[in-house]
Amino acid sequence: MIWIIGGTKDSRDFIESFPDKDKLIVTTATEYGGKLLEDFSVKVFCKRLLPKEMEEFIENNQIKKIVDLSHPYAVEVSQNAMNCAKIKEIEYVRFERVNLETEDENAIELHSVEDIVLYVEELEGNILVTLGSNNIEKFSKLKNLKNIYFRILPKWEMVKKAEDSGILPRNIIAQQGPFSYKMNLAQIEDLNIKYVVSKKGGDTGGEKEKIEATKAANAVSILLTRPSIIYPCVFETVEDVISHLINKK
Repeated sequence: MIWIIGGTKDSRDFIESFPDKDKLIVTTATEYGGKLLEDFSVKVFCKRLLPKEMEEFIENNQIKKIVDLSHPYAVEVSQNAMNCAKIKEIEYVRFERVNLETEDENAIELHSVEDIVLYVEELEGNILVTLGSNNIEKFSKLKNLKNIYFRILPKWEMVKKAEDSGILPRNIIAQQGPFSYKMNLAQIEDLNIKYVVSKKGGDTGGEKEKIEATKAANAVSILLTRPSIIYPCVFETVEDVISHLINKK
C-alpha cells in the first residue's frame, strides 16, 4: 500500500490522477479534510498521527511507500513521516509546491508567526490575516486587535477559537477558498485593508492572486516565508510524483 499524507488540494489532484487507487490509503489531520475526499474511491483515516502512531499505521496497513502531500507549512508532519520512513526502511516521497518569486518590491517577508505578531502590533490601519485558525491565539493580546481581520474556514470550531481569542464577530471572515484576484481585491478595498498577512503557499494556495490584489489596492503584503526542509526525494509536480511511483522498480 501507498500511504498518502493528504488534506490539501494537491493530494486530491494526486488521488484523482493516480491510475490504481486500490493501492492508496489516505490520512488527513481533520474530519474536514476527509470529507473533501468522499467522492474518491480510497480508504481515508481522519486523525492527526503522532510518531508512534505513524509507525503502527505503517505496520497495520503494510505500507511500502509514503507520499507526503501535506501543506508546505506542516513541518512537524513531514519531519515525523521522514523519520518513520527511515525507521521502517520504506521510501518517502515529497510533493513540494513551487516557491514563487514575490513580484512585489514592497512586500515584507518574515520567518515566523511570532515575528509577524510583533511587527503588526506597531502598524496603523486595518490588517487582514490569512494564516488560518491555528495561529489565531498568538494575535489575541495585541493592542490593535480591533483593527485586525482574520480570514478562516467557515467551520464552527475555528470560529469559536477566534471568538475565544477575543476577536469580535465583525473581525471574523469565515469563507472557503480559493479566492480569485477580484475577490481578494474587493475584500481588501471594502475593509480598507492596509496590510495583508499570508503564507507563501504557491499557486495552489492562491499566493499570486492575493499578492497582486494587495498591490493593486496599494496595500502591503506581509509574507510568512516557508520553512526550509531537506527532503530525501522531492518533486514539484503531481505528474512527476506519479511517474516516479509507477516507473520505479
